[in-house]
Amino acid sequence: MTSKVLIVAEHHDGTLNASTAKCVSAARALNADAIDIVVLAADPAGVAAEAAQIAGVSKVIAVANAANANAIAQVLAPQVAKVAAGYSHVFGPSTTFGKDLMPCVAALLGVSQVSDIMAVDGSHTFKRPIYAGNAIVTVEAAADRVVVATVRTASWAEAARGGSAAVEAMQVDAALPTHTRYVGLAAGKSDRPDLQSAGRVVSGGRGVGSAENFKIIYDLADKLGAGVGASRAAVDAGYVPNEMQVGQTGKIIAPELYIAVGISGAIQHLTGIKDAGTIVAINKDGEAPIFEIADIGLVGDLFKILPELQAAL
Repeated sequence: MTSKVLIVAEHHDGTLNASTAKCVSAARALNADAIDIVVLAADPAGVAAEAAQIAGVSKVIAVANAANANAIAQVLAPQVAKVAAGYSHVFGPSTTFGKDLMPCVAALLGVSQVSDIMAVDGSHTFKRPIYAGNAIVTVEAAADRVVVATVRTASWAEAARGGSAAVEAMQVDAALPTHTRYVGLAAGKSDRPDLQSAGRVVSGGRGVGSAENFKIIYDLADKLGAGVGASRAAVDAGYVPNEMQVGQTGKIIAPELYIAVGISGAIQHLTGIKDAGTIVAINKDGEAPIFEIADIGLVGDLFKILPELQAAL
């Protein structure tokens, strides 16, 4: 059976997100006959050129439309569904972007979505985590229907660069909704690395104590050139904004180094970091669950340990 995979590119401010190259890695595990990437934007040229450099990509489809200036799922989905004609698989990243868009694509194509693919067992058989990552389930999609899926980006490495795929412009005749429109974007601004793509991340929990005390987390992160995250408890307490939350109900990440400061280790948080390379836990409670998965554990007062750690760097 011929398999052709269409990957929906995630991009922002004219730059391709690393999640797209991770989707390519998952698609390559299918041994697909072709892997194409679709870029939807007001002006997709720059992002399309970047996507064409990913190794293993057969073709990049550039869809230019003023309506695509902002990533609104209800606007992008009808276009993706049209482009998907003739493809056996449609992949998107299991990021905020993909979780918003891909269910809409699946609904328009009349299929169920396979979520959080972490391994490929066959053309229609995949593994994904369930029960907050405590178990892995094998999911089999219908063989006679297109497979719409999100790829768990923490489980896949980025596909290498060095490709030279052709870029093809396409006009898509799709009815776009008028009931959904872009109003504005409320997001925190930071010069630190993006949380989901950072190689190093420092996160603070309820043990940090207050929003003011979070400065000690920011200082260590800046010293390491790291992204900054937080536990749900820290977010709920108002120490930091919601977009910094790491965990099952926040961002699932896989940095090379993850430093958890004042985080006890609730199961939903551990789910979000289980694929990290090295996990360092700093907590005054030696019985905290975080130490069960930590590669390095430091038991003590974080307000004494962090300054000493910074001084040693």
